[in-house]
Amino acid sequence: MALVGLVVSLVVVWPRLAPGTPVQESEAGPPAAVASPSPEPATVPDDPSGIGRSDAALEAAETSDGARPVRVALASVGIESPVRPVGVAEDGQMQLPPDPRVMGWYRFGPTPGSESGGSVVIAGHLDSKRFGLGPLARLRDIEVGQPIEVTLADGATSTYTVVGVERFDRQALPAELFTRQGPERLRVITCGGEYDPEAGGYQQNLVVTAAPA
Repeated sequence: MALVGLVVSLVVVWPRLAPGTPVQESEAGPPAAVASPSPEPATVPDDPSGIGRSDAALEAAETSDGARPVRVALASVGIESPVRPVGVAEDGQMQLPPDPRVMGWYRFGPTPGSESGGSVVIAGHLDSKRFGLGPLARLRDIEVGQPIEVTLADGATSTYTVVGVERFDRQALPAELFTRQGPERLRVITCGGEYDPEAGGYQQNLVVTAAPA
């Protein structure tokens, strides 16, 4: 699937979830190609599904500096969710909290305001059979120019402005979305597109990219 510039919102048909829409028992989450950690025992004992990593070798990733994110708010689309740190599951994928009302911050990547820059990755499930539809179902309505606020464990707040809204086919997230270097960016990721249970669930990933305000 061709990539589109970060400042352009893609216009695609995204089915709106209605009552009775099938949801997954264990949503596979947004797969991603990141740089390589060998899997470690899961630090957060949750659903091991999530963002697939080719750079998941924990010995290759330094512990993040700065205060970790504990809450994210996208007021323009009515999303406010707690955030907790997540690691890498035994299958090499980034763990996500099973409850779609809770988002996961990839704790082996940068924190907001880190001197190293790079991508602060926060991701969550769209829905689940156990918990139902989550707030990230509204992420599809966000637009370039709207704010995102991330509350940190030390009480500070980092504010970002959306600069890109993109959709990628499953297993097709580019590695640069997870870089640990370069300009700081916030990446908020969830699933979307067509739901096909025979093909493993949702067939796309929605990536919102935001820059420090």
